[in-house]
Amino acid sequence: MTKKAKTQLIWQAGVDAFASRRQKVEEMRAQVRVARDVQARPGPRVVDPIDTVVEEHVRRALLTATLPLRQELEALKAEVDALRSQVARLSGQD
Repeated sequence: MTKKAKTQLIWQAGVDAFASRRQKVEEMRAQVRVARDVQARPGPRVVDPIDTVVEEHVRRALLTATLPLRQELEALKAEVDALRSQVARLSGQD
């Protein structure tokens, strides 16, 4: 397998991971929107300890889902920068 093919596979894996994380975040955001809509309905509302636990769980899940996404994105940016430098050096532009 050539370097270019390996690089493309690595890049595609990163893009796929990014898309997967983004989809997971969107699904969780949709769940949060539904929960907010339910809470926004008028009427008497008694704060239930279970609600508090569920909200905290959703908050932690969102943080857990987005942290790797940010780290992966930064790693992909660094890799792209390195690849650009390598391409420039190999093409004699550096």
